[in-house]
Amino acid sequence: MSTEYIEYLKGLFFDIHEDIMKNMRDTDKKYSELVRNSTEESVRIQEILKSLNDEDRAFILRNKDCAGRIEWIERETLYFQGYKDCIKLLNVLELI
Repeated sequence: MSTEYIEYLKGLFFDIHEDIMKNMRDTDKKYSELVRNSTEESVRIQEILKSLNDEDRAFILRNKDCAGRIEWIERETLYFQGYKDCIKLLNVLELI
């Protein structure tokens, strides 16, 4: 696949991901509650981070950023694998 095509798919994935997350917040009560709790807890986390020295705060924030990037890469990889698997399945079923 060309780099341009992959970048297009990444943009498409981002848009689809955002739509799915919004839909989940709007329709999945349990998910919505978890997001709300996480948002409320982030205030407390910020207070705790302020109490740390600069080195410890930077370490924790780097770790959080790294974990977020890992999670995003995993989601993106799973989405694209599902996309590829769907195309393979449609080929096997001779629908494309």
